[in-house]
Amino acid sequence: MSFAELASKRRIFGVDFSAAKDAGSKIWISEGVLEKGNLSLLECYPLYECVPGRLKDRDVCLPELKKLIARNERSVFGLDFPFSVPEQLMSEKDWFTFVRNFPQVHEKPEFFRNTMQERACGSELKRLTDHEVKAPFSVYNLRIFKQTYHGICDILNPIISNDKVSVLPMQEPLGDRSWIMEVCPASTLKKESLYISYKGNKEKHKKSREYIMDKMLCKGIKISEFLLERIVLNRGGDALDSFIAAYASCCALDKLDDIIGRLPPVYMREGYTFF
Repeated sequence: MSFAELASKRRIFGVDFSAAKDAGSKIWISEGVLEKGNLSLLECYPLYECVPGRLKDRDVCLPELKKLIARNERSVFGLDFPFSVPEQLMSEKDWFTFVRNFPQVHEKPEFFRNTMQERACGSELKRLTDHEVKAPFSVYNLRIFKQTYHGICDILNPIISNDKVSVLPMQEPLGDRSWIMEVCPASTLKKESLYISYKGNKEKHKKSREYIMDKMLCKGIKISEFLLERIVLNRGGDALDSFIAAYASCCALDKLDDIIGRLPPVYMREGYTFF
């Protein structure tokens, strides 16, 4: 059975990740299923709606995201944060060891960024996949280093030893496990020629979100009027990003048979962005 066939009945989760102090309001999640090969969106919500007391603090919400992944078995999760660092900046023998040791080696986000800068002699190096998908920043750039840090430390580290989860492509996508993939909504929008300014509270930003959604729905995606309005009205663009993350995850499922087991070794250490 192909990976695409294995994925056909899986629930799809697109996660727009954040490491902000109020991460619970910034992290949005889109849930859907595949219907005749197309995404059918079922839910779109901020993470804090799943948190007891509807708290938004990062230290409370990130464990809840980890629990969400754990309890949704045999699903597909597209997470919007870097899963690794450039190969030349890794001192560990493999990706698994890198992630397992990450919290001990890098005690704080600032330590992580400083270490990467020192090893790179002040340069901001990118991974091969970052170049290929035209990612806007290095994984330890000032704008996203906390996202990289908390994604690896608080999400990947606790789940890599879970026998119900496979992190792709570094771990084999076994049929009885959930599949975790790195996605980048900005890269997907670039691929679709839809990378326009849509984050903001001005009317032009709302019009951009409407335009992007109109174009995306032409691809056979199903979505209710309620969810469509919720995505368009979310001024930060986080809801839209989670939707794009879910779409990117669906697109990735069609490619898994051509990717898994055939990628050069560098991706097994640096990670691979599905877009």
